[in-house]
Amino acid sequence: MPTDAVAPHVYFAAAAGIDGSVRVLGVHAGGLSAADLALVRTVLTHEIESSGRPLFLYENASRITALLSGDIDVEGCRELLADLPPAIRSQLRVGLSAAQPVAEVANASRQAHVAAAAASGGTAVLDFGEIAGGELLVSTPCREVLRVVGESTLGRVDDYDRVNRTALLPTLRALLEANGHIESAAAVLGIHRHTLRARVTRIERILECSLTSACVRAELVLALIVCEYPRRPAP
Repeated sequence: MPTDAVAPHVYFAAAAGIDGSVRVLGVHAGGLSAADLALVRTVLTHEIESSGRPLFLYENASRITALLSGDIDVEGCRELLADLPPAIRSQLRVGLSAAQPVAEVANASRQAHVAAAAASGGTAVLDFGEIAGGELLVSTPCREVLRVVGESTLGRVDDYDRVNRTALLPTLRALLEANGHIESAAAVLGIHRHTLRARVTRIERILECSLTSACVRAELVLALIVCEYPRRPAP
């Protein structure tokens, strides 16, 4: 899919809906083999072409970007991926941008991949509009600040995991996604709440802050989305 900023309507106008808008679908497939990633691309290509729409699809490393009509919704995007084997679909994180004018396709692409980075694996498709602070995450200066925050905080936890063969970063992710609720995060991880509390205490020592603070957790959630640390299992 061309990404040049020169006259984007020349490339993309054919994909627009009746109102002239487009949406972008972002697919993150970091855990897939090359063969499985090729299958995802094949399924998306087939579904888009079968709908009679022109195909604008771009693959870069383990990410796929697809330009769609502005009138497609989350359910329509789920149907595009419905024919994938469950074992593959469960490893994808998928995001959908807000409807944008064709001239704003680059911004729509950023929105789609921010949403994909924030999405959970499985059959869900995360709409960018559902992300609190979504516009903040698209702003380049804000993203750079959050990236620095992430590298100086989450990066320390990630480094600790690599050196000690622990799984504190996935534990922290689960806690943040559970809004700091110990019992809920423990249930998601399949561990006892006392085990989780011990891990949280270790994380707090590494970060030198308290995870009981809603402000701290909010900052870490945004940094986690921007830094896009891969999801790893937390034994």
